[in-house]
Amino acid sequence: MVIVRFIDSHTHVYLRSAQDLESMSAAGVEGVVVCSYFPVKPTGPSTLVDLHRWITEDESKRLENYGLTSRAAIGIHPRSIPFSGVDEVLDNISSFFERKKAFALGEVGLETASEEEKDVLVKQIAIANKYDLPIIFHTPRQNKGEIFEKLIKLILKGKVDLGKVIIDHLTAELVARMRDIGANAGLTVQPGKMTEKDAASIVRSFGPEGITINSDLSNLPSDPLTLPKVARAMIEAGIDKVDVEKVTYSNIKTLLKF
Repeated sequence: MVIVRFIDSHTHVYLRSAQDLESMSAAGVEGVVVCSYFPVKPTGPSTLVDLHRWITEDESKRLENYGLTSRAAIGIHPRSIPFSGVDEVLDNISSFFERKKAFALGEVGLETASEEEKDVLVKQIAIANKYDLPIIFHTPRQNKGEIFEKLIKLILKGKVDLGKVIIDHLTAELVARMRDIGANAGLTVQPGKMTEKDAASIVRSFGPEGITINSDLSNLPSDPLTLPKVARAMIEAGIDKVDVEKVTYSNIKTLLKF
């Protein structure tokens, strides 16, 4: 297989080992998008303030040691909204963008579509618009279609530049909706979400434009070699190598300016 370079468009690699980073680099992964996510609900703002500093400073340096270029996306994940101090975290997020220390807003979105989640998301969309940023949106495992539609309403109401939007963890049915909307579709290949063959089938059906593949690598079951394995499955499915490279490398490289 000729394709030897990949960019994983959605990861939480700060929760993974040095050995995983070594494996990714050796397999041809050149870059990763590092999205904000904390696996438990923070009690206060300092947890996320420190997380954003960790992602943009220490983690970017660690990744460089393994030959991995990174692009930091910071924001308040809907499952990581703190019990107190949300406004302080929002101010902190703005300060990173003001100083050009992060490249995108993310991972943000809706998990249950509670009023709190929607309020926090609307405020974050306003920040992204102010700084003309790409946005990486989360969709949940449960009630995905219903919550996706609520998410789209907030995105459209916020007058976001849809060309800079990735809505992630999508199903084949929702990729079709993305084609209508004009945003980018993120496919997460991970146990319980999608297989390599599923991703190949979607790309074969819809084409490679506006699609990015990711591992959502985190503390949950996920594979650091997702991108090479997806590329192999696509080649075996007869997908043109140029199209494989678009969804595993070129599309996210252009959007996040690697």
